Amino acid sequence: MLERAVGLDPAYAPAWDSLGQRYAYDAAYSNGGEAMRLRSDAAFERALALDPNFISAARGLITNRVERGELVRAYVDAKALVERHPENALAHFALAYVLRYGGATEESAHECDTALSLDPGNYQFRSCAFTFDQLGNYKRAMDFLQLDAGSEWAVSNVMRHYIRNGDLSQAREAIQKEAYRPYGQMIIACMDAPSSASAAKLSRELTALWLADPDPEVRYEVAPDLLLCGQREVAFSLLKSSIVAGHFCAYSGLQNDSVFAPLRGIPEFTQLVATAKQCQSDFYSQRSQAIH
Repeated sequence: MLERAVGLDPAYAPAWDSLGQRYAYDAAYSNGGEAMRLRSDAAFERALALDPNFISAARGLITNRVERGELVRAYVDAKALVERHPENALAHFALAYVLRYGGATEESAHECDTALSLDPGNYQFRSCAFTFDQLGNYKRAMDFLQLDAGSEWAVSNVMRHYIRNGDLSQAREAIQKEAYRPYGQMIIACMDAPSSASAAKLSRELTALWLADPDPEVRYEVAPDLLLCGQREVAFSLLKSSIVAGHFCAYSGLQNDSVFAPLRGIPEFTQLVATAKQCQSDFYSQRSQAIH
């Protein structure tokens, strides 16, 4: 329908923006892959060519670039967007998104808070929960998860909060809503019998998909799920892929998030923390050079 709309009126920027969002969702949550990511970029770029002040499209292009590792370029664009439109919540959210990936977590939290104060209740800000998880501020993280309460995405992440609190009965109740999905089936199998063949098979199949996802934050966020399954080495492989290969600078999260407590003190984890710290330092240096 959206493709038909832009065909009928190729000069209508909002249709191109909606198409870009649809392609981005297909890439992230379906099987669209890199082809859909490229289509998403092209649609957002078309919307911006028609209307350079179309903030939703600018935000979409920035987040796409972040997820494939173009952090400095995304930062420059997001910073400029906020400077041009300090009154716009989506602009602040876009900057918060970049800052989280770059390891500037406190700055990201400030931009998340600003976005929500400007547009209370906007579900699009839900991923700011990850910023506050990294800071160990789980109460504030839940505020952002509740913006999208009831969605598959929110259910999975609320479940992780119950696990952080050691409340496995609540976690089980939450994830039952996702029992029709392979992810929900894996979590339930790991809660019931982490060493079972079913848990191992499901976690192996899902890990292959996660490792193939170009967005490094996905691998960082699901790594603790493998700890629940008793698969520490697989969890490490996901974290390494996120931080070392994907340049996801989760220095704050590795230090503060209680979900990683079982790994602290292990030499391999200590090395990951050092790598994340260097990733953060590199981002700080590169962004300073880019804006001067």
